[in-house]
Order: sequence, then structure tokens, then C-alpha cells
Amino acid sequence: MNRSTMRPETPPLSVTPIPRHGIPGFSGFLLHLVLTISALMIPLGVTHFLGVPFMDATTANGLSLVYLIILLIYFWRTPKTGHTPTRKVSRGVTPMMIAASLFFYYFLGSLLPAAILFALIFVIGEGAMFLSTATGSQRILFPIVPLLAYGVTLFLFGRYDIALLSLIPFPAAMVLAAGTRSSAGSDKGMTRVGVICLTSLVFGATLLGLTAWFLYQRLGTLRPSVLFEQLNILREKTVAALVSIKLNIGGKVSQPLLGKEDEVANIVNGIINTLPGTLVALINFVSAMAQMVTLSGLRAYGFETSVSQRVREFRISVVSAVMFVLAWIVALVAVGKNTSSTMVGTIAENLTIVLMPGLALAGFFRFLRSMAKKGRGPGCFIFLIFLLVPFLLLSIPMILAFYEVALSIFGPIFAKLKHPNDKDQTPPSPKRSKKQGPPTDEELFEQYCQEQAKQRGEAQNDHDRHEPSDQD
Repeated sequence: MNRSTMRPETPPLSVTPIPRHGIPGFSGFLLHLVLTISALMIPLGVTHFLGVPFMDATTANGLSLVYLIILLIYFWRTPKTGHTPTRKVSRGVTPMMIAASLFFYYFLGSLLPAAILFALIFVIGEGAMFLSTATGSQRILFPIVPLLAYGVTLFLFGRYDIALLSLIPFPAAMVLAAGTRSSAGSDKGMTRVGVICLTSLVFGATLLGLTAWFLYQRLGTLRPSVLFEQLNILREKTVAALVSIKLNIGGKVSQPLLGKEDEVANIVNGIINTLPGTLVALINFVSAMAQMVTLSGLRAYGFETSVSQRVREFRISVVSAVMFVLAWIVALVAVGKNTSSTMVGTIAENLTIVLMPGLALAGFFRFLRSMAKKGRGPGCFIFLIFLLVPFLLLSIPMILAFYEVALSIFGPIFAKLKHPNDKDQTPPSPKRSKKQGPPTDEELFEQYCQEQAKQRGEAQNDHDRHEPSDQD
């Protein structure tokens, strides 16, 4: 007798596309206002580094402080109008902003770098959040924000090239919005790391284009020989400035670096050699933080169902982990204590710098997941202390990166050695405590598969009992 084969049922994935409800009312107006102010802060800060400041340093520092306070208030208390936020936009952003602002003010004596950094993160992150949820009419009217920022900057500075600086984050915001909708609307869409990489690519291309434009205006050419000549001039000026530094300690003026030109030049060469990797890592950091703000804003404004486990999951591939280890070993061997290394050592150093922040962030998230499973988690105050200690600031990312590398490469191997018969056994679903929150999509998927397998087994047993035997 022919038996009908039971085809395994494909379980439904928890994919909820982001609805285009928009953020109307006063919340939408306030968001547009803060986006415009943030876009204006970018040319205000960059012009100070270009040597064409619009106002004196004290006024610019005070304005940066006011802007950072506005952002803190916005992140801490979102107006409860329109689509009522389910919670504050991001309480985790507040301690990060405070730590970064204190760091820049303590070491650089200015809040302008912190204002530029958070202006970029805010415009890219919140702009992407708005564009990914905006209605058709809101998307048509959204270009008013960059046009208004460009017009005000052009009126204040009187230079169209300076006004272009206010438009830097908007292309990246558009790409981040498209990637966020792609990852939330389909199980085959882009992953979280893929969205960050695409956003970094567009953000970096925008910065590279504007940098090339300013260099062309100043030098009149972009020939490599001229650019390398300017780089050597910058190197010599930096060494001369460091050697001539005078320190007044206890009423005695001294020049601690005088006569150490070779050592200073060696250090400056190492900094310049690793500058490409540092810039790429900084761009990736801004994109990752902007995406974090985007996802936090989606949850805050009632789009929690669209921010599924697949959208939140931040995982680095094993290939990247292996490349990081190899690059770190090559850089350690090729460079050592000599910072003016060979071409191979320079490439390895830059690759290590590029990969380390992503691995450190993945290790940080893995550590938080591990703590959550055990029913406890580290407080923000501990991490705030870590951020304020210079030594830990430099060592913690490397420790977290190697933590992620070790678990990514050796974790599956140890799991197979510890439980060799896991494939033949179906582990019972553990009971969740209230602290762990609702089950994730992966746990629901596994539970669904177990229920389907149980139902198929029961149906097959009933079929065998009711089927007549060959003897009958």
C-alpha cells in the first residue's frame, strides 16, 4: 500500500515590514528642527579645523555645549505626541555622550569634536529612522531639511563649498533607511553588519569627494606626486612642532623632546601610516552608532515588531576573525617597536585597526547576551568608569575583539566536543525568567520546529495503528 509522504512544513519567519505611518505632529516637527540644527553644527566645527572659523573658539565651544545639551534632552525625553513613543529614544546614548564629551574636553580642551561627532550620528541615525517610516508626502517634503541647512550655512559663511559640509550625512541616512527596511522586510534582506558596511561605503565616499574638492581648490591639482609632497611637508611641520613644545613644570620651562627628532619622526611616521585604517574605523564607528540610534528610534516610536532578532543581531564572520588574528600577528612581527614599518607591516596594521572595532562591538554584545542568560548584567556606571580611564579605553576594545575571535573560531568546536550527540537529541526548551524578557525569534523558531516534529510523529503513529496489515 502506498503511503502518502508527509512533507515537512516550512515554519513562518518573524519578518514584519516597517509600516509607513510616519511621525506626525509635534514629534515630527521637533525631529526636523533638531536635524536641521545638527546639520548646521557640522560646517561650524569643520571650519575651525580648516582655519576659516565663523566665530571665535570660546563662542563656538559654548554653542557646542548648548547643542550637546539639546541632544541629551532629546534622547532622554521624547515628546509624547503623535505616535506615542513606547519608551525614551535611547537611554544608552546619554552616558556615551557624556563620556565622549568629557573625554574630548579633558584631552583637547574643546567640545567641538564631540559636537561634530554626535551631529553626524544624529542626522544619519534619526534621519534614517524618519525616512524608513515616513509616508509618501513626508518623503517628498523631507529634502526641506538639507536645503534649509544648506541655505542657512551659505548665508552665514557666504561660501557654497563650506555650505556643502552641511549635506555630508544625508546620503548615508538615505542608504541606512533603505538597508533598514530591507533587513526588516524580508528574511533574505541585508544583515545588520551588511547595512553598516553599505552605510560606511556611502559615508566614506561622500567624505572622500568633499576632501578631494577642497584639496583641488587649495592645490589646483590632485596629482599623486603633489599630494605626497604635501604629506611630507605636513610630516616635517608636525615633527618640528612636537620638538619645539615647551612645558612649564614648577616654574621651570623645559623642552622634553628637544634632541629626539628621530624618535619623534618615527612616531609621526607610524601615525601617518595608520591614518587610512583609523579613518575607515572612525567611519565604521559612526555608521554603527547611527544604526544603533535608528533601531532605538524605531522601538521608541512604536515599530518594535519590525526590529526583530535578525535586524538586531550583530555578528562578525569567522573569516573576518581569522583575518584579524593573521593581520595582528603580521603587524606584531613586521613592526615590533619600529613604527616606520614596511609596506606589509603597514597594510597589516591598517587591517587590524579596521577590523578591531567591529569585533570589539560584537564581543561586547555577546558579553551582554551571556550576562542576560545568567540573569545579571553590568550597569552603565561601570562602563562609564571604563570609558574615562585612558588605559582601559585603549585595552578594552582589543580584549573584546579577541574575546569575540576566540568564541567565533573555537566556540563551535568546543560545543561539538562537549555534546557530540546533540544532533540526535532534542533539548527541552528551558523556562525563561522575567528578567530575560520575551523569547527571541531563534527560540520561537526552534520551539515551532519541535512542535511540528512532535505533531508529525503523532500523526504517523495514528496512521500506522489504523492501517490494515498484510495478513488481513
